[in-house]
Amino acid sequence: MERRRQALLNAVPRNDPVIITCALTGGIHGKEANPNLPEQPEEIVEQGVAAWEAGAAILHVHARNPDGSNTMDPTIYSELHGRLCAETDAVVQLTTGGSPVLSVEERLNTVYLCPEMCSLNMGLLNFFIRGEQVFFANHRSDIERFAREIAARNVKPELEVYSSAMLEEVAHLLSLDILQPPYTINFVLHTPTQGGQRGTPRNLFDMLQRLDELPVPEEELRINVSSMGPTQLPITTMALAMGLNVRVGMEDNVYYRRGELLENNAQLVERTVRIARELERRVATPQEAREMLGLRGRERGRLPAGAGEVAG
Repeated sequence: MERRRQALLNAVPRNDPVIITCALTGGIHGKEANPNLPEQPEEIVEQGVAAWEAGAAILHVHARNPDGSNTMDPTIYSELHGRLCAETDAVVQLTTGGSPVLSVEERLNTVYLCPEMCSLNMGLLNFFIRGEQVFFANHRSDIERFAREIAARNVKPELEVYSSAMLEEVAHLLSLDILQPPYTINFVLHTPTQGGQRGTPRNLFDMLQRLDELPVPEEELRINVSSMGPTQLPITTMALAMGLNVRVGMEDNVYYRRGELLENNAQLVERTVRIARELERRVATPQEAREMLGLRGRERGRLPAGAGEVAG
C-alpha cells in the first residue's frame, strides 16, 4: 500500500484519453438558478446533443415533471433515453439518485430501463435545499439492493462518492462480489450537504490516496472527478492534469465564470476539451469510453440490448 501511495504522490502528469461526462440537469436547483437550465425533454435532448457534439462521451440524465419538480417517472425517462440514444452515440447514464425527496422504489425505475450506465450513491447525506434540510437516504441495504438490480441487468454503475468515508462503503460493496470490473467511481465534491467534502485540492488528494484501501487491484478502477459551483473549473482541471476522467455540466454549476450565467451545457464541455488539449490529453470518443469502462455497448441510433420502453 505504501508503495502505491508514494507512486500516486510522485506521479508525473498522464496523457491517457479523458472521458468527459456532462451532467445536463440535476435534482437540486431549477430555472430559478439559471433560466437556461434544461428541464423538459425537448430542452434536455437539445442540450444533450450539443454537449455530445462538443465532446462529451457520457450524458448523465435527470428528468423533471412539467412543473419543473423532480421525477423518476419511467415514461419521461424512457423518452429521454430513447431520444438521446437515437440522436447521439453517447453513453446515456441515467440517475438513480433523482432527488433526496424521492423514495428508493421510485429511484429504481431507471435501473429497470436497462441503460448502459446508471449512477449509484454510496452513502447518507443531509442536503440543504432552498433553506431546508433534506435527508438523502442511501442506506447500506438500499445500496446493496440497487447493486443487485443493476448487476442483474448488465448495467454498469458509477459509484458516487461524496466523502472519503464513503470509500468504506465502496469497499464493503466490492467485497460482496455483486459487481464486475472495471469499477467506475465518481468523486462528487462541494455539494450543498452535511456529510460531503468541500471541493479542495487536499480533499481530492485524500480521496485518491484512500483508493489503496479498496479490495480490488488499482488497474480495475476508473476514477472520475466532479465538483460543484465555483470549484468545478479548478478541481476538474487538476483532475485532467492527473490523468483522471471528469464531469462537468449544469447539474453541478450554472455559471461560466463569476457573474456570467451559462447559456448551455455545451459551453462547459467545450472549455473542458480546450483544457484537455492544452494538457495534451486526447478526448475519448463514446466508443473508447465504452471500452475503457467495460460497458455492454449499443448500436448507434438504438437502445442498448435489453433496454425496455418502460420500466417494469
